Amino acid sequence: MQPRGIFSAAWAWLWATIDDPNRIAWLYIPVLAFLPLTFGSVATFFYFGACIYVGLIFLGRRIGWVWPSTISLGCFVTLGYFAVTMISPLAFPNKVAGWLDVGTAIHYLALTALVGALVQTPKVDVFDLFLNGVRAAAIVSFGHALVQVFLFGHHRATAGMANAIPFGDTAMLAAGFAMVGFVRLSRPMRVFAVLALICGIGGSFLSQTRGALLALPLVMVVVAVQVWPAVRMRRWQAALMAAGLVAALAVFAVALKVPERVDEVRQALQSETLDVERDPSTAHRVVLWTYGFEAFVDRPFFGYGSQNAVSEVRARAARAGFEIPPYRHLHNEFMSVAVGRGVVGLLALILLLVAPLLMVARAPRDARQRDRWAFAVLLSGSYAVFGLTNLLFSHDQTNTVYAAAYLVLLVAAHQARVGIQAFTRPFLGVPDPAPR
Repeated sequence: MQPRGIFSAAWAWLWATIDDPNRIAWLYIPVLAFLPLTFGSVATFFYFGACIYVGLIFLGRRIGWVWPSTISLGCFVTLGYFAVTMISPLAFPNKVAGWLDVGTAIHYLALTALVGALVQTPKVDVFDLFLNGVRAAAIVSFGHALVQVFLFGHHRATAGMANAIPFGDTAMLAAGFAMVGFVRLSRPMRVFAVLALICGIGGSFLSQTRGALLALPLVMVVVAVQVWPAVRMRRWQAALMAAGLVAALAVFAVALKVPERVDEVRQALQSETLDVERDPSTAHRVVLWTYGFEAFVDRPFFGYGSQNAVSEVRARAARAGFEIPPYRHLHNEFMSVAVGRGVVGLLALILLLVAPLLMVARAPRDARQRDRWAFAVLLSGSYAVFGLTNLLFSHDQTNTVYAAAYLVLLVAAHQARVGIQAFTRPFLGVPDPAPR
């Protein structure tokens, strides 16, 4: 047998990887988890690149069309969310901007195809592979953030993302994900997970994204529940951990001036004139939310179209004597959707946020059910908290993060319901040449 050259061996490896969905999925899932925090929108291209791959291997008959009945509700929710976004360009003016808004939701139209492909890769443990990718991303992105802030003097770290807000949100979510399945990890992997937790929270602090830091209490509670089985036999260590948790939350609240911030919002809501010069950020948000709610009440069913929500609210505020900058959104996911898509859009959004919990609730109580619950609570709860102050589902990077995590959870729930509990890593070496 003649030895193959490096190029022919590389081609054989690439072809075998493309030809076997198990091989490509084993590589694809952790990379998809790693990319958002480290390379931002590259993850979005990677996500849709996977959709193209799925289409090609479907045409090549390597996989068939599958609609998994075990998780069909989760697929219907994403398709419904996408369908609701179509209302804006079809029913309201400024249609080009409306279609651009629909474009940011294509993730959820394509997600069903990815689910159908991954449920046909029974060798691949998508859940643990994704978590390992997230852990690596939290660590690498924190290093990037440190360089930005302390070497280049940036005021707020963005790491590989478009701006500080999606980075801070995603880093906080990654910190929580890092500790999911902690009890099942080996000792070296536990160290890896704890380091990722610290780096994720540290990266979020360096981003100075207040909305992300508001999710810290949720992250710490989920982490405590995940760690508890490993420390419950060591009562004094558990007590120290609980004390540390309470102290950390107290320091967090004081450092971020959370009580003062809440009081500022309360006073702004109660006053007829806002002190914009004292805290323009809070004042602008209160104006947007106040007149956003007024606009929603006037047209509650379908709203004004997502592309017209900000202009409608700014016009109402201007008539009342408040001039606010031309923001792209209303600094609140729920308010933006309520004004842009009405009750119909708001229900679709809430279903999208609740769907991870519903999928886990329908899964059997196996050894990983506790971990799936932690994952779902972090995903749904964190995005709900982030959405209180920012826009999430009209941004390609945060959409990619949510869609990827949702995809992994759906497939993990399917694997549990059909009884797949043992996984083997596909052979990733260069395949032997076919005998002649």
